Amino acid sequence: MKALIIENSRLYRQLLDNILGQQGFENDITDEISVAKDHLHNNEYDIICLNENLKDGSGMELISYCKNHPQLKHMPILLFSSDDDIQDKYDLEVEGIIYKHNLQQISDQIINFLETRLDPLFSEGRILLIEDSDSLAQLILGALQTTGYRVEHFFSADKAWEDFIDEVSYGSDQQAYDLVITDINVEGELNGLQLTHLIRNLEDARGFIPIIAITAQTDAELRLSLYQAGISDFIPKPILIDEMLVRVSNLITNKRLLDKVHDQRRELYNLATTDKLTGCHNRHSLMDFSQKFISQAIRHHYPICILVIDLDHFKAINDTHGHATGDDVLQATGQLLNSSFREGDMVARFGGEEFVVLLNHCAQSDGLLIAEKFRADLEALKPVNLTVTASIGLTWLESNQQHDFEALFAAADKGVYEAKENGRNQVRQVSP
Repeated sequence: MKALIIENSRLYRQLLDNILGQQGFENDITDEISVAKDHLHNNEYDIICLNENLKDGSGMELISYCKNHPQLKHMPILLFSSDDDIQDKYDLEVEGIIYKHNLQQISDQIINFLETRLDPLFSEGRILLIEDSDSLAQLILGALQTTGYRVEHFFSADKAWEDFIDEVSYGSDQQAYDLVITDINVEGELNGLQLTHLIRNLEDARGFIPIIAITAQTDAELRLSLYQAGISDFIPKPILIDEMLVRVSNLITNKRLLDKVHDQRRELYNLATTDKLTGCHNRHSLMDFSQKFISQAIRHHYPICILVIDLDHFKAINDTHGHATGDDVLQATGQLLNSSFREGDMVARFGGEEFVVLLNHCAQSDGLLIAEKFRADLEALKPVNLTVTASIGLTWLESNQQHDFEALFAAADKGVYEAKENGRNQVRQVSP
């Protein structure tokens, strides 16, 4: 990304260069309109940062130049000014104004502008529209699609719900819905309010999607019932298109900012709980999760199994072929482990060449079959053209038993020891 900074203050030139540089921008910098025009003629920019007063004239001259230029008229301009009344003095055609009062606030405002106006995450949105009036639907569709939104329209809430519940994308996924707009009174078994209840009862990210209600009634009692049902906002009839577009933009922007926060939290959580080399959970994650895993099984009286898997002769692989080859073997083993077990199971690297698998809702006999299959799959894998095998210890917790993780791990680890003693590349069962 590239920015053009046109600023007469050396301090602010440096400040803007630092802020934009940290956001990944390559910057051209000047304090003269004439030089800025040359830059605009010879380069393509994603944003212009412009001061109101410049060395050879007013920033308003450059704004007018850009907005009247066929190739530049859609260029985002961020205007910097010390005049709080600048909006009242000029008919400004800029995407944002930042007032020079507080350096920290300037930094925050620039980053917010870049995130919400230039980030592809906020460049468009997907909307689910439920409206049974064809004329009103066409009015709303036209306004939304002209603005750049992708809209799926349904005449009934029943059909809309079928589409929404079948949608596999949610959260920040570009194919996910970002907003629901529904008339309260629509044809079919479901009305808009009932649809809202169904959406809000979903336990995944779809349950938090913003919802706008359209209604001809505006009494206080109805508004209260809409908000209590989980409506984010409402639009009274007759619809004012400009007002609707502002409400839509605000809700989608807030939703996508929240998506971004959730993505960052999820990424930080994954970094903290995942072994980087193998992609499995790390030991810390295993110790944190295992007690909950076992407590759930004891509370609800269902069986689980635990596997301890230790690669055979791994030290010899490192000594003979080098640690880089050893890492390749561990990485391939991790990939096989992560693809071999169910979503409700847990796979963790305990340390070195040792792995632990928690098998949910799994009886001893099933655990043995699963362990034997993994042992055979690993032997057939041949990562980096090496035959790799494992000694596997299996233990279990039956529905009427109570043991903690330490006891179960000790039993499975004993099984690994027995497998090693009896020739390796086998599964040994040890009761807790």
